[in-house]
Parts: sequence; C-alpha cells; structure tokens
Amino acid sequence: MIKGIGTDILDIKRFERIHLTWGDKLIDKLFNIDEVPSCSSNKKFIQSLAGKFAAKEAISKAFGTGIGSHISFKDIKILNNKKGKPIAIINKLNLEDSIHVSISHSNDYAVAFAVVEKS
Repeated sequence: MIKGIGTDILDIKRFERIHLTWGDKLIDKLFNIDEVPSCSSNKKFIQSLAGKFAAKEAISKAFGTGIGSHISFKDIKILNNKKGKPIAIINKLNLEDSIHVSISHSNDYAVAFAVVEKS
C-alpha cells in the first residue's frame, strides 16, 4: 500500500551557483560523505549532487514532513546499487516502509520522484 509520494525539480545552474558560493560547507550540510560522487568532470559532479538533493526533497515530501523537525538532509542517504539504481537509506527513522526513488537530469534540471510504500 502506498503511504506517500513526492517529487522535486531543481535548476542545476542555480544549485551550481550556490555550490560555488558555499563549496564544501554546502556539501557538508546536505550530504553524507559516502553520497559525494568522485566524478571526472565538474558538470557530472554538480548533476549528481543536484539529483541527490532533489531525491532527498522528494522523499521528505513523500513522508509528508518536509525537511525540518522530523527529518534532515543528512538523515536521508542516497546511494546507488551495483547496477546504478538509486536507493534511499534513512538512518534516523526506524522504518519498516519501502522507499522507491527515481532520479533524472538534463543539462538544466534535476528531477526526482519518491514513493513510500507501507510494508
């Protein structure tokens, strides 16, 4: 049974400007160390982070809480399985729910869709 859905879209150029301003402070605030990609180009690095950021927002919307008092950006971890599929891990919550997430991006936008399914 579906418990909630969420979606988010992000302007990659805006995210890149924020990253240029804040650098590692931004990364430390939003991402866990194992989420940060080791990409060969800055463009792929920014696209990957923007997609993961959108996924975190989509997941928080699927739970109906948003980012804030119940769940933070660093509570949600977006990793990839061996085939490259994004998987979501939430450390703070003791979940029995399944979280499904899909991430896509173009040159300009990153979008993510999340479904929380009650087990």
